[in-house]
Amino acid sequence: MSGAKVKCGVSRSQGQDAAFSRVDLLAMLTVLTLLALMQFSALAHTKGNSHRALCADNLRRLALSWLMYGDDNCGRLAPNGSDAFPITNNWVAGWLDFASRTDNTNVAMITGAKLYPYNKAVEIYRCPDDLSAYRGQLRIRSYSMNGWVGDGTSEWTSGFQIMTNRSRIRQPDQTFVFIEEHPASINDGLFVVDMSASASLVDDPASYHYSGANLGFADGSVVYHQWLNIPATIGPIFPPIRGPDVTWLKSVSTCRK
Repeated sequence: MSGAKVKCGVSRSQGQDAAFSRVDLLAMLTVLTLLALMQFSALAHTKGNSHRALCADNLRRLALSWLMYGDDNCGRLAPNGSDAFPITNNWVAGWLDFASRTDNTNVAMITGAKLYPYNKAVEIYRCPDDLSAYRGQLRIRSYSMNGWVGDGTSEWTSGFQIMTNRSRIRQPDQTFVFIEEHPASINDGLFVVDMSASASLVDDPASYHYSGANLGFADGSVVYHQWLNIPATIGPIFPPIRGPDVTWLKSVSTCRK
């Protein structure tokens, strides 16, 4: 009898040691929840980095097309006019909006323009994080060209250099050609930067990538720039553009004559 009691007692002790208390279960659930959140955050970050890399590759391919066009035209840069320019005489054509323009989804605005023959992929004209749509269909373009660069551009501010030929670009690695434009700002294919000392931006950049944007430069490079005062682009809402963001953008747009 005494041996049976001892055996039974040992069994109870082992069972108590092996069991989880409520505190143990709660602790384990907390750890598992934290691990799941960390994994989700890591996946989201990886997806964001992937889209930023795809966007940068789009701009590299556009910049290469732009450089090749210049090579084929004795240094003359691709036309960069307003919507009034004919489709066959501009780097890209059309006018984007959220109202009634069929240009929003008409790929002929790309395929009939000057740069398309150098890279026949319409998808390189849109950032993968740009989800702006027209009647349920993604719009065709996220990028615009520096309004100081290209044939047909205007002198938006007197005393500053218009660059219609590659020879007029004094610092190619400090002069942007392509930029991600905010979906509520983008319309024609040019991005206007008023160089006046007190001026705010005429057109607004996008901030799809961790409150930053990719820009393609005249030397073929792509630079990621994180804005200081521009929140992440979400829907057709204009961001507040001020201070150092405006100053930096002006510094890579053009220079004094």
